[in-house]
Amino acid sequence: FQKKKLNKFTMLEFGIFLHSLIIGFMIFFMSVVTPSVFSILNEDEAGKLLRVIFPRMFIYGLIVTILSCTVFFVISKIDFLIISLVSAAFVLINLIYLTPRINIYRDKFNGGIVEAEKKFKMLHFFSVVLFISQLFGSIFIVFVYFYLCVSPHHYNLINQTKTKTQYLYYNVLIVYSIILI
Repeated sequence: FQKKKLNKFTMLEFGIFLHSLIIGFMIFFMSVVTPSVFSILNEDEAGKLLRVIFPRMFIYGLIVTILSCTVFFVISKIDFLIISLVSAAFVLINLIYLTPRINIYRDKFNGGIVEAEKKFKMLHFFSVVLFISQLFGSIFIVFVYFYLCVSPHHYNLINQTKTKTQYLYYNVLIVYSIILI
């Protein structure tokens, strides 16, 4: 067997694969898991199940985004690294800050404290915004890869010459970063 040296392009493809995994699990949870749980179980049982599933999903997401950060750091793909870092931060915020507080305020509301509903809804909305932002970040990375790297512009991208497409890409990246901030 011949050992194949990992080159920048192979590692870039692995990073893109990781973001494809992120897209897949996020869409799966939004479109299959959560609706199925609420359609089969009553609200209390669904809540108990989701309290077990969502932290595990966030841990999985954190592992995958940290791996993608590592890959993009190693190959010096700074633009994709920034999006991956933001995505990892959003997963971490959901995991260690928002989810526990969402559960606390949901319990308070279920316990009869009506004022807790407003705080629950606000935190849940913020969690969903972060989740959707991560999804769009991963879609952006995969789209840019297939549009710029797999297209005829690949040669220009590798050789770092600027094309109109690349200027468009960097402008979209700046707009996306501003939206996230």
